[in-house]
Formats: sequence, structure tokens, C-alpha cells
Amino acid sequence: MLLSAAISVGPVAFTSPAEAAPLNAGVHLTPDSGPAGTDVTVGGQGFEACGEVTITFDGGHAEPGTVNVPEISGSITVPEGTPAGQHSIEATCDEDPDTGDYYYGSASFTVTGDGGGSNTPDEPLTLALTPDHGSIGDPIDVRGAGFDVCAAGTVYLHVLDGGPEIASDIPVTETGAFSYTEVIPADTAAKTYTFRAECTNEASLYADADLVVEAQADPQLTLAEEEGAKGSTVRAEGTGFRCSNVDLVWDGAEPPLTTAAVTEQATFSTEVPVPGDAQPGPHTVRAVCVDYPEQYADAPFTVTPTGGGTDNGGTDNGGTDNGGTDNGGTDNGGTDNGGTDNGGTDNGGTDSGGGSGGSGGGSATPVGLVVGGSSGAALALAAAALVYFGRLHRGPRWVHKHVRAALRPATGATALTETRQPGDPPTHTTRLDPHTDPGRQRLEGDGSEEEER
Repeated sequence: MLLSAAISVGPVAFTSPAEAAPLNAGVHLTPDSGPAGTDVTVGGQGFEACGEVTITFDGGHAEPGTVNVPEISGSITVPEGTPAGQHSIEATCDEDPDTGDYYYGSASFTVTGDGGGSNTPDEPLTLALTPDHGSIGDPIDVRGAGFDVCAAGTVYLHVLDGGPEIASDIPVTETGAFSYTEVIPADTAAKTYTFRAECTNEASLYADADLVVEAQADPQLTLAEEEGAKGSTVRAEGTGFRCSNVDLVWDGAEPPLTTAAVTEQATFSTEVPVPGDAQPGPHTVRAVCVDYPEQYADAPFTVTPTGGGTDNGGTDNGGTDNGGTDNGGTDNGGTDNGGTDNGGTDNGGTDSGGGSGGSGGGSATPVGLVVGGSSGAALALAAAALVYFGRLHRGPRWVHKHVRAALRPATGATALTETRQPGDPPTHTTRLDPHTDPGRQRLEGDGSEEEER
């Protein structure tokens, strides 16, 4: 046990070394220098057998110590009025009262100052922390004043109650001031800490100040818009980032989209570009501290599909492929289905309506007809048949998409007058009057029957 208060027990008489055999032991002092009035902690080793120990300053001012064989401990105060210079602090322990043998050890102590016997500086020692509260990553400005009494000219800064050493040998100016900047470490728990600045090797000259470490707020990232097109930009704002710079990362991939500076208030604001090759759908934007990757925050962002251009509303779906040449032009509405293949030679001409199917047109439904310039009645008949079968089997929308009738100049395909043999009754004659080309025709149902879709 260390005795912090000085206990005066009066002068102590020691056995003369000539009459007793001293058994040397080791003694160490903390501090080993200082002005008058300094409290000195004394420790020793090598006291193999010891019942009681006495600590003295220059052979006097004895103080009892604590024995824990083979070690001893105790404390003593440098007497007031002690002149500056080298002095001695001793630890003595009697082993055997009958023989007078004893354990003895001493160490040198340097008294600083003018020997006036006072450790009170001209002005009070002060320590200030700015700010006196903060959280992990915050810088704390440490400033002291009145430390011109420090003989070593430096200051030792540490945290009390088992806290860590912050810095040593901080220089003191001629005016007794010093300054230092400390950043609250990442693993610091939220509570109040006491900083102490003391003169190097003069523990009695010190000043204290409290620092309140607050719980760290979680970083937050906010996007001005939650969705947008690829190649656009979105404003990102962050709070609670305890670092100097943050990277804005797309879906966790490198390199970052951009890097933003963080203010002293742990905030930032910047424009984030949406990648030009981003796929439509949900994505994640992450803000992460460059120096402390464990500090980050995420925000969702949805890339919207591009509409009205080449991909969906232009060439592919609304242009050439579906609304142009392939389905609405040559292939289905032109040569292939409404022209030569289905409405001409194959189904409505030679194959189904001509040689193969006979004059009745076969079993296929006619979808096209070629007649001569004087075949208006035949055209009307074919059109009527087309309407009839279309009403039975196809709705007008289907007909509009799949049937096209067109007049083409050609000679009659068969004779229009029957041959009469002698003695036969009178024959029937059909007269066909030519008409001008009416242009493109559309056949539509009247909606009275169910349409096929």
C-alpha cells in the first residue's frame, strides 16, 4: 500500500555501518526530481528478510513503508525549504535486532527550483480541451498554461484511472504554454475521461480536464431521387461520417463513381453519376470512408428502362420488325401472305383456285383474285364469296391483317359464251362490263357474328 500522506515520526537513529553489516538492496524513485513539496513514490527490491521498513530523505524526515518480501514500497514528501541540488532518499529495513544486520538502499533525488520550499507556480496550472466532448474520430485540441515551472521543459499527457498514455515530452514554451491535438481512437467507449498534463518527472505539477466521449451516430446516406435513367446524375447527402473523404460506389464495384470531402460536422453533399451501362432494375449506392472502411451507409436506386427510342418504340418493336416490313409490310401484308404466295398463284390462283381446285376454287378459302380488265362481275362474285366465308370463319380484324384484294390487268381465263348446237334450246349469255381500277379495297364485317381474334 502506498502512503500518500506524509507521517512525521521524528528523527531515526541508525546503527553505524562500522558496527553492523549492511545488506545492499535496490531502490527506485518516481519521480526522481522536482521542487520542494514533491511527493515521491519509493520502491525497492532485494529485501529478502524484512519486518519493517523506514523511508528517509537525506537521513531524516522518516516515513514508514510497506513490506512485501522481497519488495518494499512507500512514499515521502520532499521537505519544504530543501535547497535545489542532489539529495538522497533511503530505505532501511532491520533484519536481526541482535546482530544489527540490516537491508539498506538509496537513490538520488534532484530538487529543482530556487529552494524556496513552495511548488506553487506564479500562475495556476491549467488544462483545456476544445471541444470537451465528441465521438470517435473527432479531433480534440489540448492546451495547457502555467507550465513554465517544469524543470524539464516538457509535459507528459495521459488519461487517469488506467487510461492510455497520449504523448510524452510535449515542449513547453517560455510563457509556460503547450498545445497538442488528439483524435479520439476508433475503439473508445462512450463515457467521461480525465486527461492529465504533468511536468515531466514532476508528477506534483499537473492539471486535469474532462473529456466526454459520446456514442457515435451511425452514418446515413440519402439520395434525392430513388430512381432514374442510366447516364443521369443523382444528388447524394451523408451524415455521421467521421472521416475526411468518402467514396461513392455502385453495387460495391470499383472504381468509385466519385469521391466527396466530409465537413467538420461529419456531413457531405455531392452529385453521383449513374453508370451509362447500368441495367434496368434495383441497384445499391454505398458511401464509405476512405480511411475507415468500417464506416459506410447504403441507399437503394432503381434504374428505369429507356422508352420511346430505338429499342422498344423504334426499329425493334414499333418500327421495321413488328410494325414495318416483317409483319405489316412485305412478309404478312404484302408478297408472302397477301400477294403471290397465299393470295396469288398458290392459294387463289393456279394451285387452289385454278388447275388443282377446279372452277370452284377447291377447299381453301380464297384470299386473293386476279381477273382481266373486263372481269368486274367475277371480281364482285369473288368479293361476295370472300365476305361470306370471312363472316363464317374470320372476323374483320383478321381479314384486315391477312387479306388484300388488288386488280391486275390480264386476259380472261375462260370463254364467257356457251357454244349452241343445232336444235339446242337458247343459251345464256353473261355480259361483263369493264370498270376503272377502284384502287385499294378493304373488306370489313358488319359485327353481327363473333369475330375471331
